[in-house]
Amino acid sequence: MILTIAKKEFAEMWRDGRFRWSALIVFLLLVMSLSFGWRSYSLAGEELRAAQEDSRRTWLEQGNRNPHSAAHFGVYAFKQKTPAGLIDPGLDAYTGNSIWVEAHYQNPARNRPIEDSTSLQRFGELSAAGVVLFLLPLLVIFLTFDSFAGERERGNLREAAASGIGMRTLAAGKLLGIGAVIALLLVPIALLGSAAVAFSSGGPAVAGEAPRLAGMFVAYSLYLFAFLGLGVAVSAWARSSKTALVVLIGFWVFAALLLPRIVNEIAAAAYPLPTAQEFWAAVDKDTKEGIDGHDPQNKRTKELEERVLAQYGVAKKEDLPINFSGLSLQASEEHANRVYDKHYGELQERHRDQKMIVDLAGLLSPVIAARSASMGFAGSDLDHQQHFTGEVELYRRDLQKILNDDLAYNSNPKTASTYAVGREFWEKTPDLEYQRPSFGWVASRQWLNTLLLAAWVLAAIGAALFAAGRTRID
Repeated sequence: MILTIAKKEFAEMWRDGRFRWSALIVFLLLVMSLSFGWRSYSLAGEELRAAQEDSRRTWLEQGNRNPHSAAHFGVYAFKQKTPAGLIDPGLDAYTGNSIWVEAHYQNPARNRPIEDSTSLQRFGELSAAGVVLFLLPLLVIFLTFDSFAGERERGNLREAAASGIGMRTLAAGKLLGIGAVIALLLVPIALLGSAAVAFSSGGPAVAGEAPRLAGMFVAYSLYLFAFLGLGVAVSAWARSSKTALVVLIGFWVFAALLLPRIVNEIAAAAYPLPTAQEFWAAVDKDTKEGIDGHDPQNKRTKELEERVLAQYGVAKKEDLPINFSGLSLQASEEHANRVYDKHYGELQERHRDQKMIVDLAGLLSPVIAARSASMGFAGSDLDHQQHFTGEVELYRRDLQKILNDDLAYNSNPKTASTYAVGREFWEKTPDLEYQRPSFGWVASRQWLNTLLLAAWVLAAIGAALFAAGRTRID
């Protein structure tokens, strides 16, 4: 009986001209958004690759220079967009795509695309993820709002009950039939997304992105099936299809537009971030005075000098067989590293606390859970940005040590002021080869959002069956 009802629902939906036109409009928007995403991904990728090559070329061609002078000369590290990011650009426009790598400073990411955008672009760019997350639920609402209420208004529920069909059986059939329609919509969406990734990055990119694309597909599917269950539940509860439509649209407005803003404000108030001035003032204080406030810079330098003199058994720095300034610079870097680990660690912890509040709000809105999961699997969320900045900082520290060690152990202390190295040495310094985290790393951070979406599906379907069992047939 359930399968019979499901087939009937599927056939009626498929023959409905309003559904076909609505689906067509959504697919056209999806194709447009994917084309915009492909263009943005391609242009950004070309620009960032060219900028990275230019930065490396400038580093190699800087000429003869003292290693510490080269450390201040610095290089740029650029974050490439992920192939799946053309589907969901997430926070990429807000987090910055380049970091200046230099001595003594752990610089934040800069060059945020949003800073150069127009007012209309700041309102929000059209993305494939936006179409799925914000427009497809409206289509699901359109499919479900009169699934029970409309049948009641037409008198069909009385006929079904008279023929011995239970309301829960009817609800199960409707869920299955409309679910098949949604599944039929999801298949071309998945194919379009995969084709866009393949077209922009090549076939191998699809294979490499397959687990991430699959994660996004699962999140989108759970998300839409959650709205399916909610739609049937509200339709079974409401006395009229008009009431059901108003309630469902109201929930969509609350869950998709209002609650995310409210939650972000709550998270920012619960875990406020320091201003840039406060952050750098604290870093400067700890750098000069020591993290504990009792280890000033001149004291650290004096203690280092005493240890090195004792190690080499000489009385003066001038008698050392190595260049003390190189050791002193490296010691200064290592102290600064501890300072940056403390303050950037605290800042990132605040960001993670804010993110946890947002993720937990997925209990109240499937939109929030689906949005977070989508960005996470696409590689355009805060976790990926922090991973990138962390890898760049490790690279910066390795590069500074190479330069300081060369100054310390390869320069003559008596002629250190004129010591310089050239291209042969610069070519031996590594270039940043950033590797994105594995899918396992991503999945370990998206289990909560995926679990919340699954919970929404189960709760919504349960609510639909419960409301159907208590629905009035007249």
